[in-house]
Amino acid sequence: MIPYFAQPSLPVGPITIHAFGLLVACGVLLGAKILQARAAAEAIPARAATRLVSWILIGGFLGAHLFDRIVYFPAETLGDPVSIFRIWEGLSSFGGFIGGTLGALLFFRRHATPGTAWKYVDAFAYAFPFGWVLGRLGCFVAFDHPGRPTHFVLGQVYKDGIVRHNLGLDEAIYTAFIIVLFHVLGRKPRFAGFYLGVFLLLYAPFRFGVDYLRIIDVRYGGLTPAQYGCIGLLLLGVAILAHRRAAYLVEHPRT
Repeated sequence: MIPYFAQPSLPVGPITIHAFGLLVACGVLLGAKILQARAAAEAIPARAATRLVSWILIGGFLGAHLFDRIVYFPAETLGDPVSIFRIWEGLSSFGGFIGGTLGALLFFRRHATPGTAWKYVDAFAYAFPFGWVLGRLGCFVAFDHPGRPTHFVLGQVYKDGIVRHNLGLDEAIYTAFIIVLFHVLGRKPRFAGFYLGVFLLLYAPFRFGVDYLRIIDVRYGGLTPAQYGCIGLLLLGVAILAHRRAAYLVEHPRT
């Protein structure tokens, strides 16, 4: 059992650096480094890979905040519409996925050369879990996703005195397994789109199940917004793997 602790923070002049923000920043930097290494292995220009990260980050953070305000807290947002512009308040991972995807599409439209998009996407998908695990560790130290009471050895005492799932920690542990799997799979060449499809197939069922443990999320028809998103991600993952494998077999027919 993990005892309760307040999120570590460090006042620096007029601002306060919170552990959550620091871990997210470290996750971005680590993910970018892994992406650059992967891009080099796939003959993707380093400058283009850096631009892709920038577009995804901008779209991701904007989407994460807007989704949080509009989907998770619609009543609060109507009562305080200015909160939409306070982008540092409230982030949703699925909003980040949507916004990041839109940012990537804009990047491909403006900068990528024809026929290279899937290589870019797969390099990013391979690197993503390496940064995501630190972001979820940020959620762990902030304990901003408390779950149901548990006897799990890694359950944590919440501020109400009850031992609960810390869903940020649970997801960080699961993501670490994905990282190990990707490292092993990365030893052999894969068709472009492979890592994106595999990540979606691995992440969607886990997140769908874990969301049943959440105690404060809004629900529509008995499911959280993320659970509806997980259904879409699972179908998308199947479609991507089927489409990209078929395209690879056409380009590389077996002899």
